[in-house]
Amino acid sequence: MLVQSVDSVRTDKLYNACSEFAGSLFYEVFKKMYDSIPKSDLIPRTPAQEWFTNMLFYEYSKQVAKDNLKSLVRTIYEQLAQNVYQ
Repeated sequence: MLVQSVDSVRTDKLYNACSEFAGSLFYEVFKKMYDSIPKSDLIPRTPAQEWFTNMLFYEYSKQVAKDNLKSLVRTIYEQLAQNVYQ
């Protein structure tokens, strides 16, 4: 059985929270970019399509934060860790 220290569990939780925060920032970026595309009434969009698009952007943003934004997440983590773990 693997036993983790309390500090490593806290660190993991803080790092995951920082990753989710960066993901939520990029979710808003993706959503604003999508909203800037002109829409046509030729093919109406259903609420289900809008919901699916929002969930897709949310998953994209989580994946981007996890894979490609490690330096941003690390910077946010280091700034918060200074204040939290003094």
